[in-house]
Amino acid sequence: MFKTEKVNEANKQRIIDFLKSDVIRHVFAFYDIQHDPQHTTMYAAFENGNLKGYILIYTATDVPSIILECEEGVAEALIEYAPQNNFIIHTPPNLIPSVQRKFQNEKHYIENWMLVRRDQAHYYKSEFVRRLNTEDDALRLAELVSNRKDRPKRALKKYIEWITKMPVYGLFLKGRLVSYAGSFLQLPQIWMIGGVYTQPRHRNRGHATLAVSAITKEALRKAETAALFVRSDNYSAIKVYEKIGYQKIGEKLWVDIGTGLRP
Repeated sequence: MFKTEKVNEANKQRIIDFLKSDVIRHVFAFYDIQHDPQHTTMYAAFENGNLKGYILIYTATDVPSIILECEEGVAEALIEYAPQNNFIIHTPPNLIPSVQRKFQNEKHYIENWMLVRRDQAHYYKSEFVRRLNTEDDALRLAELVSNRKDRPKRALKKYIEWITKMPVYGLFLKGRLVSYAGSFLQLPQIWMIGGVYTQPRHRNRGHATLAVSAITKEALRKAETAALFVRSDNYSAIKVYEKIGYQKIGEKLWVDIGTGLRP
């Protein structure tokens, strides 16, 4: 019979040691409980001293982001620690029945989990791509992201904080930012790439390839691997990532519980 414990200073190192055995698989939990504990709550299920899985609630994002990673037999017990509504849960496909029993109005999307290693990457360079680092760059980023109907509005201050804390590369045409890609999590073992977006009227011109290439190049100078998630039906984006060297290593589900957001 398993028991569930809230992760705290007494058992935290035991959890970290387990996550360290496969940092790529557990990248978000491994990062959050060490680098952003004030926004992280985690519950772990143990059986005879062995970790059977965990649920992590992260609250620094626009809506709470939940990671459910566990054996099927403990999924429903761990899900009881999730909020009641308005959050996104990320979980392996085999756990969706447990999620659906708890949240009958869920809406989920399959995401390809893609990864590239240093010796696999192919880079594409452009004089129009550079790292964003000024307040004016943050303003251009805010203007570009405002075109996205699937993301909440943010104040300029958030974009300034974003490019100050995290590496973001953008492609500029005539002074206007038309495409960008960044990394929202950096570890020696892996950087997570995300936020890839190109203004609709500038798509299919190779701009995203150049932006993703730039952030991937920085990632692989400092980490062993770079990884990202992309909706499995976003064929144009998948083609971009494969061109740079990313390969599919698995699938995850993005499950919307009441937010209306999509990956």
